[in-house]
Amino acid sequence: MPNVWIDDLWLKTDHGTPPTPEAKRALANAHDPFKAKVDERWRTTRYGNGKRWRCRWYVTSDGERRQRSKSFAKWADAEAFRTSLEDDIRQDKYVDPRASLRLFRNVAEQWLRSKNNLTDGVRAKYECELRFYVNPKWGDVSLRSIDEDAVAQWIADLAAGSYPTGGPAGRAVKPLSPRSIKSIVKVVFAGVFDYAIAQRYLLRNPARDASVPRPQHQDLVYLDIGQIEQLAAAAERVGRPVDALIVRFQSYVGTRINETFALQVNDLDLQTGHARIRRTWKNSAKRQQIGPPKSGRPRTVAIPKFLIPALAELVEGQSGTAFVFRGARGAHINDHNWRRRIWRPAVKQADLQDMPHLTPHTLRHSYAAIAIRAGADIKALQQQMGHASASLTLDVYGFMFDNRLQEVANAVDSERASALQSSANSSTIMCVDDSTANLDEQV
Repeated sequence: MPNVWIDDLWLKTDHGTPPTPEAKRALANAHDPFKAKVDERWRTTRYGNGKRWRCRWYVTSDGERRQRSKSFAKWADAEAFRTSLEDDIRQDKYVDPRASLRLFRNVAEQWLRSKNNLTDGVRAKYECELRFYVNPKWGDVSLRSIDEDAVAQWIADLAAGSYPTGGPAGRAVKPLSPRSIKSIVKVVFAGVFDYAIAQRYLLRNPARDASVPRPQHQDLVYLDIGQIEQLAAAAERVGRPVDALIVRFQSYVGTRINETFALQVNDLDLQTGHARIRRTWKNSAKRQQIGPPKSGRPRTVAIPKFLIPALAELVEGQSGTAFVFRGARGAHINDHNWRRRIWRPAVKQADLQDMPHLTPHTLRHSYAAIAIRAGADIKALQQQMGHASASLTLDVYGFMFDNRLQEVANAVDSERASALQSSANSSTIMCVDDSTANLDEQV
């Protein structure tokens, strides 16, 4: 049973004798407590000074039992607070008011330590976003002091490029893209508050419902088929034929670059034109290591027929555990080295260096654009690309489906015309049958 006590800070018991009801009424009715008819023996040393009523209760914080209190001028307010507090304790909703005074920086460190299932790459990304974007603004601010309005203003500052940063002094601060803002605010910043709520430091997350800028269409860079072929040819000139195949595989299958480099021969079924994505290379500060795909679940992807002969030639005579795409000495390909030795020179040779934010991941976006134009629906695209949900696929590529609205309208038009024609033909046949029946009856 939760206990909250209400103490009278102005009146006391004198040697076992409590104040009389008359004395209490006199004090309650007096505008000036010092003019009330209350005997000195019942007056405390605080009589008439400060608030009269104090609610008192105990909490366990950091393994220690501590007393908490709150004072009120009126009995009714103290009683209402006690009732509310006891109800919160019964329903397991109670939050220690002093816990919300913790600095954001300290809670962020706790949150990061609690993320035991992160890859090295993701952990490094979270640490970077905390160090450069979040802590410079909120690190020395208490959880209690961060509200929705302040968060909204910070988001606007991130978009405008007027935010405090933890980068080197003198470096220009640039506006962040909607995707970067979403990661910083919705994943890292809001994640710290979710952790604080789970630890009973707070009741509400001021960042969870905050509005962040929507990614604009121009933020997503992708190549058309002509540019892809141009880039593949340049990659072969810079490197080897396998480098052209890597560009085409990325562009026409849509796997992530490190999923492509982790493919093994026994993952391919070239007779059916499928590949099983079971693993990916994970980048860490020390080395690359094999791990599960980003979603954590294997998936099967389809390979266009024109890629099959080149893949068959590439894996011929190789063991089942050999990597499909191999370096000149037969080892696996490191994506950082490949970007430096092949990707960047090929982009320059293909005269694509003026396209902003052109990376190997651009080829994955290019696959999505080609697949959507070819008629892929959102569920098929989700499965091929390995997204955790169809809503994620829609968030990234939904705008591309707008280009097919007229196709859908034309298909509806054709379907209606076909149905009406079929109905008209059925009516004609029925009329002929009825006429024949009447003739039979006359005969």
